[in-house]
Amino acid sequence: MSSSAGEPRVLWVTNNAAPYRIPVWQSISESVDLSIRLLQRDEGVLADARRSSEWTVTSAQSSGLDIAALRTVRAGIGERRYYGLLGSGARLIRRCDAVVLGSWESPACWQLSAAAKRRGRRRVGFYESTQMSQRHRTGPVARARSQFFRGLDAVVVPGVAAADALLELGVEARRIHEGFNAVDVDRFAAVAQVAPTGGGHRYLYVGQLIERKNVDGLLRAFAICARAEDTLTIVGAGERLNHLKELAKSLSTSDAIQFVGEVSYDALPTVLSAHHTLVLPSTEEVWGLVVNEALAAGRHVVVSERAGVQRSVESMPGTFSCAVGVRSIADSLVASRAAWRGPIAPHPMLGNSPQKFASIFLDALGFQR
Repeated sequence: MSSSAGEPRVLWVTNNAAPYRIPVWQSISESVDLSIRLLQRDEGVLADARRSSEWTVTSAQSSGLDIAALRTVRAGIGERRYYGLLGSGARLIRRCDAVVLGSWESPACWQLSAAAKRRGRRRVGFYESTQMSQRHRTGPVARARSQFFRGLDAVVVPGVAAADALLELGVEARRIHEGFNAVDVDRFAAVAQVAPTGGGHRYLYVGQLIERKNVDGLLRAFAICARAEDTLTIVGAGERLNHLKELAKSLSTSDAIQFVGEVSYDALPTVLSAHHTLVLPSTEEVWGLVVNEALAAGRHVVVSERAGVQRSVESMPGTFSCAVGVRSIADSLVASRAAWRGPIAPHPMLGNSPQKFASIFLDALGFQR
């Protein structure tokens, strides 16, 4: 972790190098000497069928950021991963002025928080969960989560739903810095003037094919409301792929449902431009950044009330909220189709840029530009 003269040194610790987070990191790095350290190593990312190589350290390093993986030990099953540091983390803390901790549930972040407190370093948490996505509302896990965040100097949240969850945990309002979860909105806005061609309404799902994403419900909803030329494209991979393909075959509209596998993050704007409505029907969703991306691209979105993003976008044009039941999803699909008048451009989502979100972190760190 080398430091430019006079620049504060910030250590950001998180699970992996999510490609959508890179623009925020790049913006922060314009004001501080930022080092990003990941708990999940490349081999773990590549062994996970839910993530592509775009999530690896190797891929992220092409951004020019200082990104590397830590030496960790991993435990957990399913989607849940917990990492512990091999070592105390004291050397990492000695070489920074402040630390951002993005994975409270991993012992590694507890280790680093304790080391930072001993050395008087500012500790900032990044908390994205909502009351609906928290799996433990009571008991020892809930008490540990509350203790962790109440003990930090500041916590950044990406929206109102996460802020409310922190308040319920007992975190003081003055320590909560609320921003708006961000993607590279300008890159998606570049296709906002492109209208889909062909007949019918073109619906799109982008994400992991796992149970909590409720793609089953989407397929059934589409089957009961689709018109003759309407289509549904499923982008993504996951453990339920074969099940979903079989379900699609059993539905009378199966010819209108297409599974295309994964697409690169760079290709996503083009994929969005070929569709009218993005659907996120999850039964559990911490945020749902694909909603930001679709709105920035001028598309409609049908978004579950259980997604963290929903409360932050519900008043934006082109947003249609739904419950997680098949009938509610279908009603919102119909409403979106009926309301379509062409891409919405420019969309208010463009005001929620990576630079704006970066400024929230800098303020929480005490290094505002």
